[in-house]
Amino acid sequence: MRFTLLGPLEIVTSEGALTPSAPMLRRVLALLLLRADTVVRSGALVEELWGDRPPRSARTTLQTYIYQLRKLFGTFESDHDPGDSLALLTKPPGYELQLGKGDQVDVYEFEALVNRAKACRHEGLIEDAVAALNEALSLWSGAALTDVERGPLLDAEATRLEEIRKEVLELRLELDLQLGRHHEVVSELLSLVSANPVHEGFVAKLMLALVRCGRRAEALDVYQRTRAELVARLGLEPSIEIQQLHHSILKGDGEVGARVPAAPGMSLLSPAQLPPSITDFVGRTAETGRLRSAVAGDCGLSIVQVLGPPGVGKTAFVLQAAHELRSLFPDGQFYANVGDLSDCGRGLSDILAGFLCSCGIPPDRLPTGLRELSNMFRTWTADRKVLVVLDEVLAARHIRELAPGGSSCAMLVVSRTRPTAMPGMVTISLGPLPEDSALELLGRLIGPERVATEPEAARALIRTCDRLPLALRAVAGRIAARPHWGLDRMIGRLSRSDNLLVELGEHGDELLASVEASRRQLGGITRDALDLIAGLCVETVTAPVVADLLDIRVAAAETLLEQLVDASLIEEQPSIQEGQESSYRFPTLFQAAVRQLIEPWHASLVGPVSPSTSRPREPADA
Repeated sequence: MRFTLLGPLEIVTSEGALTPSAPMLRRVLALLLLRADTVVRSGALVEELWGDRPPRSARTTLQTYIYQLRKLFGTFESDHDPGDSLALLTKPPGYELQLGKGDQVDVYEFEALVNRAKACRHEGLIEDAVAALNEALSLWSGAALTDVERGPLLDAEATRLEEIRKEVLELRLELDLQLGRHHEVVSELLSLVSANPVHEGFVAKLMLALVRCGRRAEALDVYQRTRAELVARLGLEPSIEIQQLHHSILKGDGEVGARVPAAPGMSLLSPAQLPPSITDFVGRTAETGRLRSAVAGDCGLSIVQVLGPPGVGKTAFVLQAAHELRSLFPDGQFYANVGDLSDCGRGLSDILAGFLCSCGIPPDRLPTGLRELSNMFRTWTADRKVLVVLDEVLAARHIRELAPGGSSCAMLVVSRTRPTAMPGMVTISLGPLPEDSALELLGRLIGPERVATEPEAARALIRTCDRLPLALRAVAGRIAARPHWGLDRMIGRLSRSDNLLVELGEHGDELLASVEASRRQLGGITRDALDLIAGLCVETVTAPVVADLLDIRVAAAETLLEQLVDASLIEEQPSIQEGQESSYRFPTLFQAAVRQLIEPWHASLVGPVSPSTSRPREPADA
C-alpha cells in the first residue's frame, strides 16, 4: 500500500484507491500513519478526536474506529505475520500501526530524501543534493493533510511539516544559486516573496538572484518593500544578514552573493535524537507533574536532575517525559549518554560535534576545541527552543559544557550521584515503585489475570524484587515464558538461589553493571564501607556497626553512610522515636550485586561477614 499525507489523504493499492471517507476515521488513520511503527497512546487519539471534552463512550468509540480500519486493511492481530504485511496492533497503552515490507508513506520518503540531500551537501555533491531536494518537494501535492479535519495533534503535525517544507525549499534555492542558476530561480522567488513578504530567507535569495541577473535597482526595491512590511507588521528592522547584503549591493561589491547569508548551521529537519520510550511505563504521576512544572517555567534555562538507585527506571522516566514534552521544544531534542567517556574533554567534544552536525553544520566548519564547540552550540540554541537530555551524568562540568544557550531551552539530566548544585536546578529523586504501580507493571508484563489469581504471591514477588522495575521485568520475562509456573515457584527460586542475579538473566547483568558503575564512583573508604555492609548479609545497618567494622568514629561512619545514600545504594530509615539512631536499609539485590563484584568467583560460597570483622574476608584459594 502507498499512503499519502503531503496533500490529500489517500491510500492506493494495486487494486485501486482504498481511502476511507468518514472524517473521524481519517483522523485516526492520519495520526497512526504519522507515528507508524510506534505505539500511539489511546489518550492521544482521544485528545485528537474530541479535544479536552471527550464523551463517556470515547474509548469504546475509538475501539470501533480501530476495528473499522482493520476491516479496511483486511488484517487482524490473530493473522499478522510480523514484518511481512501491514497490521494495526493493540499494544498497551494504545495502538501501533506496523508497516509491511512493501508499504510506503510519503512523509517518510520525504524525510529520507532530505537526509540524503544533507549528506550530499556535506560531501560537496551540490547537484546531487539539489536533485534529492527536488525529488523530495515533488512528493507534495498541496498542504499537508489538506482534506482532513484536524484536531490539536494533527494540526501541530501539519504545521511542522509545512515549516520543514519551507526550510527544504529555501535550501534548494540556496544550492541553485551556488550552482549559478540565478536566471532559472528568479520567477520562483518573486512568487514566493509575494506570498511570504516577511520571510527573510526568501527575500535574501531574491535580492541575490536579481543582482546576479543585472537587476540591481529591483534588488534594492525588494529590500525597501520588505523593510516596510517588517516595520508595519512586526515593528522590526530587517536582520543583520539582509542589512549587510543591502549594504553590499549599494556599494556595488563585486563579491556580493558569493554565498547566500544564512544562520550558521541551518537545519533541514529539527534534530530528534531521543531514544524510543517504553510502551508499558507505569506510575510516577507526581514526579512527572513536578518535572513538567519545572520545564514549563519562563525563568531562563530549566535544568531538572533525576536521581535514583540502580534499576529504578531513571532513564525510562526521563525519556517518557521528554517524548511528552517534545511539542514544547520544536527546534530539536538532543540526547547523549556521557557515562562511559574515557577522556572527558575529548568525549564532550565528540558529543557537541554530533549535536552541531545534526543541526546541519558541515563537519569542516566545526572548531576543534571543547570551549569553542560549546560556544557554537550555545550560539545556535540562543534563540531557539530545544531540549537536551543527558544520561549517566557524572559531574556538573558535563552539564555546563553541554548546556544550550536559550532562555526557552531545557535540560533533563539522569545521574547516579548528586553533581555539584547549579543555579535553578530542580532535583527529582525516584524511589522504588509504590506497591500499586509495581503490581500494575507486573500485570502488564505477565497478564493481569495471573496477578489477580495469585494476589498474595504477586505482592510477595514485587517485595522480593525490591519494587525495582528492572528486576520486575526480569522475573516477569521468565514467568511469561513459563505459563505453567505459579508465582510461588518463582519466589521460591529467588529465595533459595545461591546467586540471586543469575535468576534475573540478562537483566541481572544490567543491574550488576549499574551497581558497579555506582560503586566505581565512590571514594576508597566509602567503597570499603559498602563492601563490608554487603558482607554482613543483613537488611539494615546502623552507624555504630559500620564504625566498629572500619575502626572509625560513629560520626565518620554516619558521613560514609550518607555518601552511600547520595549514591542511591542504601536508603535512610529515620528513627521513629526522638533520640533513637537512624538505620540504613541495603536492598537485597544491591547486596547480591556488591558481593558478586568483590568476590566474583566465590560470592555464592562465602558466608556473611561477622560484625566484628574489620575487613572483607579474602577469597578462598583456587
